[in-house]
Amino acid sequence: MKQPSLLLLLALVVACPAVTPAQTRANVSGTWKIASVVPPVPAGRGRGAGGGGIGGPYAETMLAQAPETMVITQNATTMTVQIGSATIAYTLDDKTTELPPGDVMAFKSRAHWDGATLHLHYKQGMNWGRDVLTLAGTTLTVVRDLESGGASTTRTLTYSKTS
Repeated sequence: MKQPSLLLLLALVVACPAVTPAQTRANVSGTWKIASVVPPVPAGRGRGAGGGGIGGPYAETMLAQAPETMVITQNATTMTVQIGSATIAYTLDDKTTELPPGDVMAFKSRAHWDGATLHLHYKQGMNWGRDVLTLAGTTLTVVRDLESGGASTTRTLTYSKTS
């Protein structure tokens, strides 16, 4: 009597996939202040806030190599990122948004999740960027890839939450 029950239980365990809870997606809302930049941003002509030849209206804000402060608001479907005076809106469904819409020089942005990691992609003119965000407690790590006119940089930015 016990053997058929044990075989039935074993068959159910093998036939049914394991039930696991959905991956938790972090809420990165808050005000974030830079704690470290690796490698450091070189100082000097052409390598300032925009760095490496990045130009245009977002060079010192959204396309800065290592923004000092970021303010992020997030809900289930959208997020905004404010750096300096510029604010960019993202939808978290990998669809591209443009600001201003229809302008060839618009700031184009899109975002998507990869497990618990958030990917932010953006473009303005010939300037491209991608931020990969991970959250651990009150520490936000951003791997920032920027490219402009053939030159590219990758930096790991670590931020501390201030509010």
